[in-house]
Amino acid sequence: MTDNSSSNQKSVDHLRGYMEGYYGKLLSWSERCDLVKTLTSLQLNTYCYAPKEDPQHRLHWRTPHSPQWHECFAGFCQFASDRNVSTVAGIAPGLDFNFDSADFNQLQQKALGYLESGARDIMVLWDDIEADCTADLKGLSEGAAHAQIINRIADAIGQPVWTVPRVYAAEIENKNHYLEDFFSTLETPHKALICGNAIVATNVCQMDLKQLTQTSSDNLKHRTIVWDNFYANDYCPRNLFVGPWSGREEINDYMVNPTGMPYTDQLLLDIVATTHTSKDPCKDYLQVLQRHGVPEAFQLLAPYFSKPFFGDRPIEGDERDIDCRKPTAEIELAIEHCLWRWKSPLAREWYPFIFSLKHDLAMMQNTLPRDRILKTQTTVLAKKLLS
Repeated sequence: MTDNSSSNQKSVDHLRGYMEGYYGKLLSWSERCDLVKTLTSLQLNTYCYAPKEDPQHRLHWRTPHSPQWHECFAGFCQFASDRNVSTVAGIAPGLDFNFDSADFNQLQQKALGYLESGARDIMVLWDDIEADCTADLKGLSEGAAHAQIINRIADAIGQPVWTVPRVYAAEIENKNHYLEDFFSTLETPHKALICGNAIVATNVCQMDLKQLTQTSSDNLKHRTIVWDNFYANDYCPRNLFVGPWSGREEINDYMVNPTGMPYTDQLLLDIVATTHTSKDPCKDYLQVLQRHGVPEAFQLLAPYFSKPFFGDRPIEGDERDIDCRKPTAEIELAIEHCLWRWKSPLAREWYPFIFSLKHDLAMMQNTLPRDRILKTQTTVLAKKLLS
């Protein structure tokens, strides 16, 4: 296999950028362009298009996009390229891929269509699918079959491919030696995206990546990019995480998979780029908030929104990640200020989360009246709270 990518595309030392790979949100083209501007301003260089809510990306991956869609995608790719940002187009066929010539040809044509519209690279994702594949694997194990498709599609399109294995975090069961078979079959030029010890990991280091990619030597066999769900909230849409990015100091290549709220995601990219190897991350974090117009009052609320519950705690249900400060008069005033006196696009995105915090703190103190619980909570939760 040879790499026939354009000679005028400069190689980069690190691959860092934005992963549009979450559930529940689908950005507009103008919102994506705004994110590209942010990437450029922060010297980040990659945008991955892999939204779970695009039916033609995952659920109906065989269905081609319309000519109008390709026109918009081509314009976006050119906009990004003009600003030194590369676009990676993702296809996720794993829900119902048949390992036969018909489906392979469908995958090939889709990949070629993205490249013709201006994508620099193709990504084939096998994430979030059941372990027991019922398709005919042609005598191969599941891991080997997935990797072989990557090798074949790369040969068909003439360049290496990005890929996400089905087992993309250590907390996912490595059933039937999936990882061993996947990485022993996957050819060296391809790039693998994985999360680390957990889908939402406390820390990510080189040793974690080596263990997942079955690398025994000092150097990784495949270029490995961290798919980072630190800020993602599609699995907990009532929550918002906007604290300092921590535990990733050793990582050079990363794609941040955040919230799908464009102004929030611009701020989160700024936090990541600014605090990654900062000598004073707390100071730099506060400066990022200030740059994005977040009022000083929010600093009192920040601990409630700092970080997720990580999936790799040694004790199940470990509560060390939870900073549940008792409400004070100062905190209540800060909530009121952020709700009613802070006016900006970012404030509008955060409004429901700050309002929910107000209710939660009142319930914590048993001061939220019965009618307010009935009005503001789901019927199921209201019944539980009032029982």
